[in-house]
Amino acid sequence: MQMAERRGKDRALSPDSISRECHAINAARPVLTLGVRAASHPDYWKRHAEARISEGRAASTVRAELNYTAAVLEWTVTGDVDLKVMSPASATAISSAIRQTARQVSKRVKRYSALDKPARVSVDEFEETAIQIKSMKSPHKEVAAMTLCFGLRATEANKLKQSSLLDTGMLFIPDRMTKTRADLLLPVPVKYHKQVREWLRIIEEGKPSYSSTYMYINRRQFKWRLHDMRKMFRTKAAVRGEDYLACELIINHDIKDVPNVYLQKPPYKRMRDALLHSLNDFHSAGQ
Repeated sequence: MQMAERRGKDRALSPDSISRECHAINAARPVLTLGVRAASHPDYWKRHAEARISEGRAASTVRAELNYTAAVLEWTVTGDVDLKVMSPASATAISSAIRQTARQVSKRVKRYSALDKPARVSVDEFEETAIQIKSMKSPHKEVAAMTLCFGLRATEANKLKQSSLLDTGMLFIPDRMTKTRADLLLPVPVKYHKQVREWLRIIEEGKPSYSSTYMYINRRQFKWRLHDMRKMFRTKAAVRGEDYLACELIINHDIKDVPNVYLQKPPYKRMRDALLHSLNDFHSAGQ
């Protein structure tokens, strides 16, 4: 537990991430307390995973717990942390056994095709949705506007600060705040620098949580959720004919079909154009 907290501080993880890692270590206690020899064998972890699943945990949850535990053990080795209860070689062996079990559990995770989870609103309802966002109270309005205009994830939007908009006009979101654990750098159109900076000020001062914004949207009886705004941004961009690669980089997707070695410089001009059109559409809604 202490190692998880130390790793969280060392990696500048969010309090929620640290809490999840501590919970994962606690869940793994039945195997870890058996000793190094047992914990280094995948069979013990497989039985542990089966027991967790039989208790009602989702396979995806069990997989996450295993990966969190392995990550902490790997950090103790790479971070040169002195563990009195085991050697670095033992920590590596245990981590390897956990990772192997996590890969086996992954085969049981239920996967959905893209059409199994359609958005709650279509691109044809863009104007109506934009008007609803404008009618919301701050800071929930600004969070929703950022998800719709920039394609941000809700967990990225509600942690934005005024300092997120750099003097260069780039919106910077560090890797510790993104799902893909990759820095996100978005070129904000000059026309909207002042507007975006004001949105960021309101979000920073309001400190909205994901749950508070979710509950507010639910109370207003809007049929959409924040993630639907991200989907609408991507669909709207496709309808406008925006550059595919630029849009994928904006929403911070892994570009699987293009090796990173070829992405030496992101197409910032095309990304800026796509964001400009998105912001223009939002501001013209209802006028």
